Amino acid sequence: MIKIKCAIVEDELPASDLLELHISKFDFLDLKGKYTHIVGLQQLLATEQIDLLFLDINLPGKSGIEFAKSLSKEIAIIFTTAYPNYAVEGFELDAIDYILKPISLERFTKAVNKYSKTKQISSTITVPVNDVEDRAFIFVKCDRKMMKFFLDEIDYLESQGNYVIIYTSNGPYKIYQSITDIQDRLPEGTFLRIHRSFLVAIKKITSFGAKHINIRDKQLPIGRFYHSDVADFLTRLASE
Repeated sequence: MIKIKCAIVEDELPASDLLELHISKFDFLDLKGKYTHIVGLQQLLATEQIDLLFLDINLPGKSGIEFAKSLSKEIAIIFTTAYPNYAVEGFELDAIDYILKPISLERFTKAVNKYSKTKQISSTITVPVNDVEDRAFIFVKCDRKMMKFFLDEIDYLESQGNYVIIYTSNGPYKIYQSITDIQDRLPEGTFLRIHRSFLVAIKKITSFGAKHINIRDKQLPIGRFYHSDVADFLTRLASE
């Protein structure tokens, strides 16, 4: 399994503990240190290579933004703060994300997945199965908890008002998140948007026509505004 070595620099204990709790829910995140000031992190960096840093902006002595300017570009930064007015400065430093406190698990997950995409790990982080095959997955909030969905078990997603149904080989799951947000977290070339309300797993397509795509016995419509792009993609797919 890919391990991402990370550290926290946060001088507010409740915020620091919350970040540590969020990190503990992801087995690919390896927390190497938690500090209330920059000096502690500097000592860690002298002996340990860190991939990802959760860095508060308002720190005693020196701001997180000023400290970030001195760090190696190899260290990715997710800024954490209670003040939105620092966002522009944060992104000028090519920060992965900028999260406002209090940090929800859903927002934390989105930031980590941004890091994964930037590093071309796939948001979606792959994990070995039987030492033979890698299976990509995403974590999505469902029934008040973060659930792991293996991408190869997802048939398609359907948007229904303010929620999305994920249809999998294990049954359907309702989640309160937009279909576009989920699409943005998926690796390119794995899912195809065919309609405002439908996102399908490319490998699960069993047949298609001019106006529909079939996934086994389920027929899904191709939206009028998606028709041209979908037709081009399916034509290329059929010719491979």
